[in-house]
Amino acid sequence: MPTKKKPSTPRKAARKDPALRQVAQLRKTVKTLQVKLDRETKARQIEARVKSEAQKARAQLASQITALRDQGRKLAANLKSALGDASKRDAARHRALAKIADLKAEYSKKTADLRSQLSRATTELARKSEELKKLAGEAAHRAVEIIRSDEPQAAPEPRMGGSSELVKEVSPQQIEDRGDDKEPDEEQ
Repeated sequence: MPTKKKPSTPRKAARKDPALRQVAQLRKTVKTLQVKLDRETKARQIEARVKSEAQKARAQLASQITALRDQGRKLAANLKSALGDASKRDAARHRALAKIADLKAEYSKKTADLRSQLSRATTELARKSEELKKLAGEAAHRAVEIIRSDEPQAAPEPRMGGSSELVKEVSPQQIEDRGDDKEPDEEQ
């Protein structure tokens, strides 16, 4: 039998032989399917990695959200208490201001009363001191008159007290008769 020549290229052979053509087509399909499979596995790996990272991020975000929620609750409680304290302080401040106003009014009233009492007492004391001055002057005049009426007219005695005293004159001879050998300046 005669020998057949081998075709020079597989394509030419595939054209002539339908089985070879089918094998070549299957190889081509296998190659495309392998490429698709590789792409799909890579995509699934990336997807799985993204999914796991998303889950980690979600868990971390959830923990941060709960922490922020707790902090928000604490801050809200602190704010409420601060606002309550502020309102209490404001009310206490208003009460204190009202009390201060009352005390100022009471102080001014008492001060006015005390000033009026003081002025009355001062005028009363001034009036009484004038009366006492007059009475003292009258008493001094009466005492002078009584003393003058009791004394002999010739020898008035020195008196104690105000400007109405009479000074007894001493003569030089009376000084010598005293019995002292000393001079009046030497007695001291």
